[in-house]
Amino acid sequence: MAFRREVMVFGIAGVMLLLLWFWSKNVASMAKLGLPAVVVLVVGFRVAIGGLEKKGRYLKKRARDAERGARAEEKVEERLAALPEGYASFHDLSFPGFNVDHVVVGPAGVFVVETKSHGGKVAGDGDRLLLNGHPPEKDFVNQAWSQTFHIRDILKERLGREIPVKPVLCFTSAFVQVRGTVKGVAVVTGGYLNTFIGRQKPVLGVEDAARVVTCLKMTTKVEDPEKRYCPQCGEALVLRQFQSGPKAGEFFHGCMACRKGWPVKGD
Repeated sequence: MAFRREVMVFGIAGVMLLLLWFWSKNVASMAKLGLPAVVVLVVGFRVAIGGLEKKGRYLKKRARDAERGARAEEKVEERLAALPEGYASFHDLSFPGFNVDHVVVGPAGVFVVETKSHGGKVAGDGDRLLLNGHPPEKDFVNQAWSQTFHIRDILKERLGREIPVKPVLCFTSAFVQVRGTVKGVAVVTGGYLNTFIGRQKPVLGVEDAARVVTCLKMTTKVEDPEKRYCPQCGEALVLRQFQSGPKAGEFFHGCMACRKGWPVKGD
């Protein structure tokens, strides 16, 4: 995405240079049209250049923000890798229309971590999150809850019961003055993230945590029409064929780990 924005910035710069070149080559011709026509052309040219310049600055800022955000997510990923044994983490989970930066699974439950690279001071004012004394350009709290609900619903659908999922906002470059939560969302710094997770009360047994990890592994696998995965253990399925019985000759997907099989889609 950031690369695409940079390409657009260079494209806009190229259009501006082309317009300048066209202007320099045709000044004499345009002067023959008379003063009113020249004024209209000059105004139109300035408006076009101004619009392109404004769009270019906007795209350049978006590209810088995306790059800064990616570096912040890498920092958080490195931090989460230092969690003790019994914890597993997933990063950059993509879903239709949005993505989740990090999901952590362990004895303290499941945590959806939304990373923010903004600097300054982060404070809470009741149910509002403030960045440098003002509400941020996007509602970070609602964003964190939206992603949390999505992960919770996936786990409930796949596992048949509700799993505790907690939202966390993690600021890697800001001074966080929040003590507690804002509308139920924990707000922490990157340096305090692992400590915060480790201090939560255990709510998830070893077997349940393993099931959640398997579920998330399957959720994050790229859909490949030529490759399927076991709904119980997450291992790759093998296309096999019944050799005898009433289904002789029919194909099925078999799991070598679970020793179970599932029908091929479309059968």
